Amino acid sequence: AVHRATYALSLVAAPKNKRTPGGVDLDGPVPRYAGCSLRKVAAARAASFVHAVGSFAWNARLMRRHWNVLRDVAQRRPVVRFLGRALPLLAYDASNELPGAREALCCSLGYFVQELAHVLGNEPDPVFVAHHAAYLAATLPIVCSPRGWAMVSLATLLAEVTNPLQLSWELARAFGCEQVYDALSPLFTFGFAVCRGVLMPLAMGDIAVSIFGRDGGARAPPAMRFAYGVFFVGIGASGVWLAQLIRGFRRYRRKKRLNNNGAVPKPPRDRRPSDCI
Repeated sequence: AVHRATYALSLVAAPKNKRTPGGVDLDGPVPRYAGCSLRKVAAARAASFVHAVGSFAWNARLMRRHWNVLRDVAQRRPVVRFLGRALPLLAYDASNELPGAREALCCSLGYFVQELAHVLGNEPDPVFVAHHAAYLAATLPIVCSPRGWAMVSLATLLAEVTNPLQLSWELARAFGCEQVYDALSPLFTFGFAVCRGVLMPLAMGDIAVSIFGRDGGARAPPAMRFAYGVFFVGIGASGVWLAQLIRGFRRYRRKKRLNNNGAVPKPPRDRRPSDCI
């Protein structure tokens, strides 16, 4: 609904085949988006923005609501101590029958289905397609499983918390809003580095203890083990994107500084991919 509403409003504000007051062509093909128009891209990113904010808030509230269950020692069944903490920190195999758990998973599944349809029809980027298909393949078995919502909710929190910044950063670049782009760039780079480079690997390590650290009689359901394998591959991809992001940020800032000092006659170009996932 957000996707369609944003597209419709854009037609009212800037009719087709007319440039915006800033000179941006909303309907011409954009090579970096596989020929998709900026109008369609902006509408899709608006839906992504709403999903990111809503999904983060929903899953944060859900985990807070069931915090006593997630932290209960009998539910967690700790197997190891590290730095004075009994691991795993949370009961990632908590029941999917807890109020709101399965509904949160289904909401995200619905978003990714419609987003995958948009990507296949308008932005057939192999990385985007693989990301969306992997999420669906990992989460759908969890929905049908009796346990596992907590590991998906935690991963969603850490993945979605930086998405509003990323989407704003990406669109600022696409629409040529250099001042906004410059202001968001260090914030997004730092946030993505902390969440994907530090917190996400730590969380994946804790989930691994919960899934694989127990004896055979207390093993997690197959759906959780499969989902963890998919998420583990995703962590590797995030590491690659993070390295590109940091390298590009340093290169962009260096070029901009030299340009401001008069050493470089042309404006800086940021070659970072803005489609980190």
